[in-house]
Amino acid sequence: MIITILPSSANFHAIAYNEMKVEKGVATLLEAQNILGLRPEAYTPEKLRQYFLDYSARNTYVRNAQFHVAVSCKGNEYTHEQLLDIAHRYLKEMGYAEAGQPLLAYAHHDTGNNHIHIVTSRVAPDGHKIDHNHEKRRSRAVTLEIMKEYTGQKQEPEVNDIAKDALSYRYTSKAQFCAIMESLGYECKEDDEKPVVHLYRNGEEQGTIRAELIMQYALKENKPDDKRRRQLRAILEKYRNLSANKEELATHMKRKFGISLVFVGKADTPYGYIVVDHKNKTVFKGGEFLSIKELLQFEDAPTRFTKIEQTIDGLLTENPKLTTADINRILYRQFGTRIHRGTVTWNGETINLRESIVCQLHDNYLESKGIVKVTTPVHPKAEQKPQPSSSVPRHSSMDNNAGSKDANREYEVGKGMNVNDVDDEQSQQAKWRR
Repeated sequence: MIITILPSSANFHAIAYNEMKVEKGVATLLEAQNILGLRPEAYTPEKLRQYFLDYSARNTYVRNAQFHVAVSCKGNEYTHEQLLDIAHRYLKEMGYAEAGQPLLAYAHHDTGNNHIHIVTSRVAPDGHKIDHNHEKRRSRAVTLEIMKEYTGQKQEPEVNDIAKDALSYRYTSKAQFCAIMESLGYECKEDDEKPVVHLYRNGEEQGTIRAELIMQYALKENKPDDKRRRQLRAILEKYRNLSANKEELATHMKRKFGISLVFVGKADTPYGYIVVDHKNKTVFKGGEFLSIKELLQFEDAPTRFTKIEQTIDGLLTENPKLTTADINRILYRQFGTRIHRGTVTWNGETINLRESIVCQLHDNYLESKGIVKVTTPVHPKAEQKPQPSSSVPRHSSMDNNAGSKDANREYEVGKGMNVNDVDDEQSQQAKWRR
């Protein structure tokens, strides 16, 4: 037996949905409670919907007032009347059974499994909003408790509801099955006395699955072919070199490739890992690609920044006219970072590039845009005036973020362009997209 909370709604569309089923002859109105001022023979989808809207308007802060629940069973295990009785117990435990609470119950006949739909409001008769905190968690607990009372025995959630997807993966052991469940948000714990695995989510037990059933779906052997082995090894090496720790590496792999890395052992010192490929629904031992020692060889920040600076120097030596955008394409591909306003950031730490590099990139950008620095002519009489003593020429004053200070004046660069923004990351990204 399953109880499912369906999506909320501001306009009570569930009434129109169920009434449409009634009109088609595949559903019946099983019960209507507290529909005041409206006789049953006058029920229409629009009048019922308007009644619930008017009733819910007593609390204007509740925008999606519809509470819609489906109660179903396997085949004809329970009659529609029994499901309605279960639904009333459920609504009472969930806080939807105060005197005056309106309710519509529909029995559906369009599938091979008996099921009913309940429509009510999230607003209580006195106008307060019915508690919805931890609603789904409470719903599961209430369902299990009701079925324990109803049948005289504790009901375990069906395997189909929890582990059906995991059982469809290609795996070879109970440990690999548990890695799949962990990647799907569950925690597995073996029973010390029985050959079962307990499944937990958010600290609450969701049910058990027999170890025999797990191994029934397991394969004797599941190894990647040589092409897939080389491919995943290259991916793991690349993103290990872009990551500061195993958590960041796991995030990269899940977001970019749909691959979960499940580490085995202590959190700080894992002795192994399992690769769960969700796209291809298969599981491998991590050692097929990289040993755990190789996988966890992350660089520290000083080493990483040294490599980044060496890469920038090498690129500018090979082609002195490269712009920040040109170099950023390579830096992001190799190190997962970019130059931004004369700085480079990685793993929460930032360094300033050498002033000469910043000035060179600044000048290269101006030249790539055809912008020529205008030198203001000196009046002949001014040449006779004594010059201030300084070892640095007037026009060589540098700014760490954007090259020469004089070059920042708009009348020198023309067209009203603000050259302070030439290294802005957003403008560079926009350029790459074009």
